Amino acid sequence: MAFSFDTTYKRLDSNLYSKVTPKRVENPEILCRNDELCAELGVDPAELTADTLTGQNRSEKPIAQAYAGHQYGGFGLLGDGRAMLLGEHVYDGDRYDIQLKGSGRTPYARRGDGNATVSSMLREYLYSSAMYGLNIKTSRSLAVVETDETVTRRRTEPGAILVRVMNSHIRYGTFQYVASQRSEEIQPFTDYVIDRHYPRLNTTDRPYLAFFDAVMESSIEMAVDWLRVGFVHGVMNTDNMSIDGETFDYGPCAFMNYYDEGAVFSSIDRHGRYAFGNQRPILRWNLERFAEALQPLCARSALTYDELEDKLEEFPDRFDTRYYSMMRKKLGIDADGERELVDEFLEWLRESNADYTNTFLELEAPGTVDDPTFATAEFADLREKLAAVGLDEELMQEANPRYIPRNYLVEQALDAYLETDDLSTFNDLLAVLEDPYRSKDVDPRFQQPPPRRFDAEYTTYCNT
Repeated sequence: MAFSFDTTYKRLDSNLYSKVTPKRVENPEILCRNDELCAELGVDPAELTADTLTGQNRSEKPIAQAYAGHQYGGFGLLGDGRAMLLGEHVYDGDRYDIQLKGSGRTPYARRGDGNATVSSMLREYLYSSAMYGLNIKTSRSLAVVETDETVTRRRTEPGAILVRVMNSHIRYGTFQYVASQRSEEIQPFTDYVIDRHYPRLNTTDRPYLAFFDAVMESSIEMAVDWLRVGFVHGVMNTDNMSIDGETFDYGPCAFMNYYDEGAVFSSIDRHGRYAFGNQRPILRWNLERFAEALQPLCARSALTYDELEDKLEEFPDRFDTRYYSMMRKKLGIDADGERELVDEFLEWLRESNADYTNTFLELEAPGTVDDPTFATAEFADLREKLAAVGLDEELMQEANPRYIPRNYLVEQALDAYLETDDLSTFNDLLAVLEDPYRSKDVDPRFQQPPPRRFDAEYTTYCNT
């Protein structure tokens, strides 16, 4: 078989998962395959047939994982309703979850059909590849396989299955499920997660406290990276928060073009709970829920809830420290301090509503971007202040991408495939996004934001 599976999750309490069977797929067609990721997994691409990638040929019984979560603030019991873990692939000492998304109904599907549209699976392939190219810790997409069925969401499309790769799919919500349904399992489950993701903590005096601290730190790093590139996750429910700091679940996500801390693109986020500028406080809120899920551990170990609360009190300073360090790099400032200047720059962004990505390119090299926003005396004055302490070209080029997945370009690429069965537009965009920090001799549209009206009306949907 193509994969070398050793699925340790099956050794846990059997109430944490259900054994499942992928749906039968006739005439599957591989649309995308990530050969670079194949090499990292030690897998021969030739062995990754469409039947293997859709779970028709398998070496062990797949599972769907149970979890819980706060979705838009409301708690509920959940689980993989349309996803199945083929197994944990082991290569060169590393372990990877190989998961199918859109592979049929599971016991957690509720009223869902377990299917996914081809456009939503291509979207996740594109976004996860872009995030990886942006040097942000993320799930990876190994392949998209089109099926011969039709799936109806906002429109009727071909169905598809995404093959997703992560360090693991354990999330805050998995701990919430254990705490609410199997609290007696909280200690062995936490030990399992530490052994798998944070084994270095086993040598510390307080491994459980250190575990919470490490999860908080990896989550802060992830969210600050989102803010660095203008990413709006769109659905920061606790069941979508990775215990390992991996960005995943690319549903109603988007990239902010014009700077707006209230930017919301998700059709279901009607009150802006997960707006671009709310991702910081929502992360804090989610960490509070994660701490609550660890509360049963306090009765079974030396950990106390007061210690968890003390760690949470560190969140604002720790987030700000990492955030301002990130912003200094974007502004080419190779020194601590200058917080007031960073704040002045952020205020200019709020007032000008300038294109976020292109602002930094124009700061780095004036005249790069043809935009009247950058021709004002106010911008020139601000750039002069920044030049006195920063605008280090090397720092800026490391922190500021030349290209992001512009929302209108993503839609054009997906529509082109749906209308013509031609992936060339999709592949052209994918190629640009795989190396976003280096300027390329490509069509200028890849660096151009959409018309402001488009961005103001743009809406994303969870079409899986």
